Amino acid sequence: MQRTSPHAALPIRREAMGSLVAAGGKATLTLVAPEIQRLRWSARAGITPDDARAVLAASRMMSAGAPYAILVDMTSIIDLPPGARAVFNAEALVVAAALVGEGPMDEVLAAGACKAVHATRFFTSESSAREWLQASLAARTARMARESA
Repeated sequence: MQRTSPHAALPIRREAMGSLVAAGGKATLTLVAPEIQRLRWSARAGITPDDARAVLAASRMMSAGAPYAILVDMTSIIDLPPGARAVFNAEALVVAAALVGEGPMDEVLAAGACKAVHATRFFTSESSAREWLQASLAARTARMARESA
């Protein structure tokens, strides 16, 4: 099934249950747990602001407009310019973003996320990243319960 995102000119394609392809095929989003998405980029991906908008439109579609956490695989990204970072950093529906990489180069690419409106953290372990995302979602749920009481 192919749909056009209202936020980007590129279509969003549903690959399999719980999986969407965006940014002209450069990005794949997968639902890995309730409220947690994984973003993987194609090999040697250079990300434009339009790619970032297309990915966020697909993420919003996947979450049905509800807040979500995201695990981003940084290992195949070779270029993440300031304009694309600004688009990702401004996403208000993201509760937390775990950026997973293999070493210093990935960590340098992830460093721009420190300016995000949501919590961000760099990891070299996907399991640690998922634990942090789950804890971030739990903390948000507890905070919302206290505020509504």
